[in-house]
Amino acid sequence: MALKTYRAKRKFTVTPEPRGQIARGRGTGGNRFVIQKHAARRLHYDFRLELDGVMKSWAVTKGPSLVPGEKRLAIHVEDHPIEYNTFEGTIPKGEYGGGTVMIWDRGRWIARDEPHRAYAKGHLSFDLDGEKLRGGWHLVRMRGRPRDKKEAWLLIKANDEEARGAREPDILDEKPRSAVTNRTMDEIAQGKAFKKKSASRKGARVRTAADAVTRSAVWIPPPRNAVAKPASSRAAALPSFVEPCLATLTKSPPRSADWIHEIKFDGYRVQARFDHGRVRLKTRKGLDWTEKFQTIADALSRLPAKTALIDGEVVVEDSEGHSDFSALQVALKNRDLDRLVYCAFDLLHLDGVDLTRAPQIERKAALAELLKRSPPGDLIRYSEHFDDDGAVVFKHACRMRLEGIISKRRDLPYHSGRSENWLKTKCLASQEFVIAGYEPSEVRQRGLRSLVLGYYEDGALRYAGRVGTGFSHDLARALQKKLDALGTEKAPFGQVPARERGQKVRWATPKLVVEIDFRGWTHDAILRQASFKGLREDKPAREVVREKAVTDARAGNDDHAPTRRLSTSPQAPPSRGRNASNRVEVGHVRLTHPDRVYWADVNVTKQQLAEYYVAIWDWIKPHIVDRPLALLRCPEGTKGECFFQKHIAAGIRDMSLSLAVDAKEKDIIVVKDVDDVVSLVQSGVLEIHARGSTIKNLELCDRIVFDLDPGEDVAWTTLVAAAREVRERLTQLKLESFVKLSGGKGLHVVLPIRGADWDMVKTFTQAMAMAMAADEPKLYVARMTKSLRKGRIFIDYLRNSREATSVAAYSSRARDGAPVSAPVSWQELGRTESAAMYTVQNLVKRLGRLKDDPWAEIRQLKQNLPDLRKLTRS
Repeated sequence: MALKTYRAKRKFTVTPEPRGQIARGRGTGGNRFVIQKHAARRLHYDFRLELDGVMKSWAVTKGPSLVPGEKRLAIHVEDHPIEYNTFEGTIPKGEYGGGTVMIWDRGRWIARDEPHRAYAKGHLSFDLDGEKLRGGWHLVRMRGRPRDKKEAWLLIKANDEEARGAREPDILDEKPRSAVTNRTMDEIAQGKAFKKKSASRKGARVRTAADAVTRSAVWIPPPRNAVAKPASSRAAALPSFVEPCLATLTKSPPRSADWIHEIKFDGYRVQARFDHGRVRLKTRKGLDWTEKFQTIADALSRLPAKTALIDGEVVVEDSEGHSDFSALQVALKNRDLDRLVYCAFDLLHLDGVDLTRAPQIERKAALAELLKRSPPGDLIRYSEHFDDDGAVVFKHACRMRLEGIISKRRDLPYHSGRSENWLKTKCLASQEFVIAGYEPSEVRQRGLRSLVLGYYEDGALRYAGRVGTGFSHDLARALQKKLDALGTEKAPFGQVPARERGQKVRWATPKLVVEIDFRGWTHDAILRQASFKGLREDKPAREVVREKAVTDARAGNDDHAPTRRLSTSPQAPPSRGRNASNRVEVGHVRLTHPDRVYWADVNVTKQQLAEYYVAIWDWIKPHIVDRPLALLRCPEGTKGECFFQKHIAAGIRDMSLSLAVDAKEKDIIVVKDVDDVVSLVQSGVLEIHARGSTIKNLELCDRIVFDLDPGEDVAWTTLVAAAREVRERLTQLKLESFVKLSGGKGLHVVLPIRGADWDMVKTFTQAMAMAMAADEPKLYVARMTKSLRKGRIFIDYLRNSREATSVAAYSSRARDGAPVSAPVSWQELGRTESAAMYTVQNLVKRLGRLKDDPWAEIRQLKQNLPDLRKLTRS
């Protein structure tokens, strides 16, 4: 449409509307949106999105609705100039569109798909980040009729946390005033002056926390002026080292305006000392690690100053731009120093002036100014801060799967040591622990099964439990070698902890420190669902204590601070809230009809299933994340209609699920976090099935499944013996396998492999099945024919093809009793009673009793398939 139609309809000598120009060269880069309330012949809301240098426009007759699925008619009208975004006033009566216009909302829009293609297709999916409207939205073009003069579209709110129920307040009634002048429609019509809106001490906010969090460490373009030093600074010689300020753990972040907030990094705390071009990098204990971080030192050597002392953190970023401690360790081990990034967040000294007595906000300003004048590059970054409500910043950080946030008092000086001037709030619980010993691996000669952990309290080492996941095979071997060198006969706790008595533990002198993620503590101070992150070489073992969060009051919160919503341990259900529209929040997902019964025979509801997945997230995560999924959906529960779904389509298209698109397949369903799984529960998913490959390489299988499906009259003990037979045959081929209850009738023997093409896998599994059927034809069958299965066990090898799936470990099943597919150890298998003995109602309790994950080593094994000629028994 361009602007030809727009201009033809208006007399710019009469109307105050802008004539405007097309913003040439803007392409898809512009992403502003505006919603103008327009009292013309009929009251409506003009919805405009910036694209190709103009504002694509729709007249929404009833205005936008925050109720998902409530369709609002949007008539596509002529393009408007971008200058129209600032128009608020009255169009003279008798002119086109005559009436009062209010800027009701404005902000930015972010297309979820390529906007030109989506617009042409007639389905724009996007996010709004405005002053009133946020979250996901859809504009969908309706099928036109021959007599229609204008295109009819529908404006629909996506079902996310910004959505509202039908009984909740209407946003149009709740916030009727102008987003710019705070005036009502009548006041605009009467020409009354602007009303002053409340603003922060820094004036209008340039960006929202959601926007700024996505680029928590960025370079700022070089300014013209020199660095202005705070008035409260003083002359002093450059110190060799300043003991760093350490943050105190808090349950929830402060919310008052006295605080600023930064993204918490996951790396090594490093103080950079710059003296006339010479740089020394020291850890928080004063160890000189300049050589280890040489690329960072080289980048800092070009600072435009004589002397400086900077506080920051060395990190390595993952593909999403998040700092990753495990990746940092790998980079250091491989001397891949080009991946290192230094995130600078404080300035303690500059050009002969001590800044530690200056307020935090002034030190940050001086640091930003210094880095603005530095040569641009990718290795040194300024850590931005946010003035928003701490709870808002924290919420966005956790949604983006960041470590958490650091909150700092804006008006206080730098304080060495741990204090409550700096507070840390973590999205996941994590801290350092000391290794007190390990249990050797039962699978490999070299390596370990789990680490025994502890921390110091009153000078004595206290037992904290174990960690058995998070380390690779190579790392497990390296850790064992280090621990064997520190071996000791006595338990370093003084006496062997009750949980470790009778266990095969090799004790070690407590010198190695590790970083651990976990889901909380049990009542007897044992870690829940611990996961290994990496070794910490920058902290002495004696300084490792149990971190305890300060109360909300000490953190400067008010009485209405929201509680933190995190995945919880199996022994503690997640916090949730209910509102008048019968909606419940589990994790960060709102459930509609949470009381809907999914399993009528045992009265298990949608909410209970969602809480089950939140509680066992750490256990199921390795088996479904980044794997193509197939879903069994039963929106009305097991007593209603159920159907399989392999691709994003009706019912789950609005969710924040990742899509894997390649030349062969599109819209593969892939989950990234627990909220994705809870969203699946919301849409009626009762079973999650996973392929034997990851989205990184769909052509290679890395997990083989032998599905042992018993026919009628096959005893459970016979089925257990069959699983052991599969294991024995694989062991003879020097292959280690794992077993799980299917949640149905059978057992699954799972074989992790390094990666093999699907033809090779199919040949291997078929040969295994045929060999067993040939050796014991009265017990095994390798053909699908049901008539052959009575009294026999069908060895289903057909699940091992490119697009085939099998039920994921820990997934629920759409069968009576709400059973789950539960991994067990080979030692435990003989004590099991049926394939459906663990359920949504009792598995959480089982996991709480386990010392180790029975499948802890499945991700560490990288095994190659053997020569098929070895399969046949002699």
